Amino acid sequence: MGGIVRKSGYSARTQLLAAFVVVALILGGGGSPNPWTEIALEIVFVAFALAWAWLPQRESSLGPTSSDRLALVLVAVPLVVPIVQLVPLPPSIWTGLPGRENAVAALSLVGQQATWRPISLSPSRTLASLLSIVPAVFCLYAVSRLNLSERRIIIGTVFVMAIVTALLGAVQVVSGGRGLNFYPQHHIGWVTGFQANRNATADILLSGFLALAALAAPHLVGGRRRHPLGLNNRALSVLAGATALFLLAATMMTGSRTGIALVLVAGTGALLLFFVTRDTSRFSTRRGSLVFAAAVVWALLGVAFWALSDVTAASRVALRFADFETPRTEIWKDTWFALKQYWPAGFGLGGFEPAMLPAERLEVLVPQVPNRAHNDFLEIALEAGLLGCAMVGAALILCIVLAWRAWRAVPAMRGQVIFGLAVLLVVALHSIVDYPLRSMALACLSGVAAGMLVRYRVSADRQTALGADQDLKGLA
Repeated sequence: MGGIVRKSGYSARTQLLAAFVVVALILGGGGSPNPWTEIALEIVFVAFALAWAWLPQRESSLGPTSSDRLALVLVAVPLVVPIVQLVPLPPSIWTGLPGRENAVAALSLVGQQATWRPISLSPSRTLASLLSIVPAVFCLYAVSRLNLSERRIIIGTVFVMAIVTALLGAVQVVSGGRGLNFYPQHHIGWVTGFQANRNATADILLSGFLALAALAAPHLVGGRRRHPLGLNNRALSVLAGATALFLLAATMMTGSRTGIALVLVAGTGALLLFFVTRDTSRFSTRRGSLVFAAAVVWALLGVAFWALSDVTAASRVALRFADFETPRTEIWKDTWFALKQYWPAGFGLGGFEPAMLPAERLEVLVPQVPNRAHNDFLEIALEAGLLGCAMVGAALILCIVLAWRAWRAVPAMRGQVIFGLAVLLVVALHSIVDYPLRSMALACLSGVAAGMLVRYRVSADRQTALGADQDLKGLA
């Protein structure tokens, strides 16, 4: 009886996490111009976290592995900066930090210059940033506690939400941007789905494309005999191929230039997923045909995009690639100037806007307030200073170490490791010219991807590696 209770409880945790991922991808896409849905997501998160803590977890005779401990460190890394920046410091310390002169002068007018103050010059914004990070950290931790079969359910959830996003985006494009948009400020006339920003939508669609490859590969080249919906190999291949093309076409119609360029990264990740999950006894005779089929798909995508260049929607995408004039380079220059004023302490997480306004050059002023640097790494350096840069480096190293350990110790995990790394790579590369991690939806998705890198306990891994067939019954 005890074993049955533990099993159902753990299954309930998996379903709970899948439900939270759905809610996060729906409510977490508004960004700072649309804060109400993010507040709603944070409130919902509290309920999910309490339910997760209340549900029983699986007992194990195994103690925590080194990967478990590293995963806890990775969970803590994103929380370090905002917590440190909110700790009150004596006036002898905080008044000596770079860029605090104006704050000291203003507080002197009311006799408050000798009070204890945190590093952050905008504590309320830093606290808001901390609250927005916690759900993503929860996703990372929760996924790391699931076994391999349960993680496939979460990957399946990402795939389903990408399909729903693409279908919703098709309606948005057909309606000319006049229907089914969830935010007052959004990109009009493009596929945005549940996001206000088309760049975030592109990343979600590419993650769904990678999720499709992770789910289909074990059936098409991994030697599994049981196929979803009872389909044979040929029918499943056609269905998976058509779905992949649909997701890639939806990515094109976001109009996100970097998102479209990242199709190459996602496509490479998908090919690697098929390669590492192959059944060598069957794959050796089919490798050439698979490579040829991939080349044909890429060629057809290029031809289709060129042929549709005269169609209204596709031509607008093509025109975006013809126009590379962007104010982002000017924003980067001003951000770099502001960064130097507050280095190495930083202004405070979430404080880009008040830090940036005094740094804008008059010759490049525009009516819109620069709320983002359009380069997440540069923005982190401005807001979080040297500590933030160190935490980004630590997170990168931890992800690589966790992935390497899982890759070497558990061959059955390699597909999930590639999925996690590919999603994180897409987000990281997009962060060079945008701010995907400032979206709570993408932050939670990145947490899911990072959780996939954590090696699960040996007993479950051995069972999977020995050939236990743990298919996704929920998607079958």
